[in-house]
Amino acid sequence: MEKEWITTSELLGFLKSHPNDEFTCQLYLGYRLGSTHYWYWDSQERMFMHTRDWPFSPVSESEVLKWYGRSRWRIEL
Repeated sequence: MEKEWITTSELLGFLKSHPNDEFTCQLYLGYRLGSTHYWYWDSQERMFMHTRDWPFSPVSESEVLKWYGRSRWRIEL
């Protein structure tokens, strides 16, 4: 089964439903290109943690939506 592309809002909802679990995600760049990002929801800090190359940095939901609001993602499970 092919993995589907989801919206940024759907990604954030998924991360919140799996607190403290790290996920590898592909950001769709167009023309079959993607960029690898690593995400998790830190339930204690109540912040999204994001990196493209370690260490993780805290990011608020509003910042994620500002930067990636119209983007599409694929979660690598």
